[in-house]
Amino acid sequence: MQTLHKELGVKAVIMPGFSELIIIVNPTEEVTREGLLTVIMPWLYAPWPDAQKKGIIQIDVGGKTLRALLSELSQIYKQANVDFEPIDLQTNDLDFDYDVLVNGKNYLSFPYGLDVKLRDGDEVKVKMLWRWDG
Repeated sequence: MQTLHKELGVKAVIMPGFSELIIIVNPTEEVTREGLLTVIMPWLYAPWPDAQKKGIIQIDVGGKTLRALLSELSQIYKQANVDFEPIDLQTNDLDFDYDVLVNGKNYLSFPYGLDVKLRDGDEVKVKMLWRWDG
């Protein structure tokens, strides 16, 4: 069963930033934090407290789409009691508190939107948009 999971999914390397998650899909080379900000919101590491020292998290995701990645991250954060829900449950699309880029392009620019298939080496940025309206 574990082998099947790896065949169907992707490996994601996550580097928390100040208010974003930078994710490399099936990295083709070693991933480091070199050149990234050192100021990081601590709650971004909540599900993986031991990873804070290294600054990089590695997970297996059960699907190959952007939607699968975001859904899995949402479930992981939920288990750590962190409100991270990028997909709006009513619209089944991206919640307005988030912005998502794949290789520097907004997910809306892809014909399949959140259902775009991720490829080896893709960089996904999940930005949490700060709202000051309470």
